[in-house]
Amino acid sequence: MNPGRSAEVAGGTRGRGWSHFLPLTFQEYAMLSSKFVVGAIGGAAAVVAVGGLGTYLLSGTESTTELDQFSTVLVDGHTALAANIVEGRTESRYHPLPWVGTKVSVTCPGALKAVAGATLTCVGKESGGRTVDIPVSVVKASAHSITWKFER
Repeated sequence: MNPGRSAEVAGGTRGRGWSHFLPLTFQEYAMLSSKFVVGAIGGAAAVVAVGGLGTYLLSGTESTTELDQFSTVLVDGHTALAANIVEGRTESRYHPLPWVGTKVSVTCPGALKAVAGATLTCVGKESGGRTVDIPVSVVKASAHSITWKFER
């Protein structure tokens, strides 16, 4: 038995028989403590990274919407995304998480033409009555879908 190591006993090492009842040496305690601190810091960093990624993904203001019989109307001979679709998607993404954006009720003056560069200004009304202009624009459009975004 080595007198400098309280964890070693005759015939074995810590973890066998009754030796796990012996006190830790300073080095063993320091090693366990440092492993805990490194694990706790690593775990906290992972939680922050996942939270940040989730916030980024949920706070996006760009949407791609399929143009079908349920979501389109005709405006000046052009296919357009119905106003209720623009309102609902904008409202849900304007305030996706409590720490992103402001909760608003959105109304749009009309449909959003499925033409790249087309714009529309919707109005968001906060619970206190204050209104916010929400510019909406088309990024790209095809015969089957429209990609559009709004400004927060």
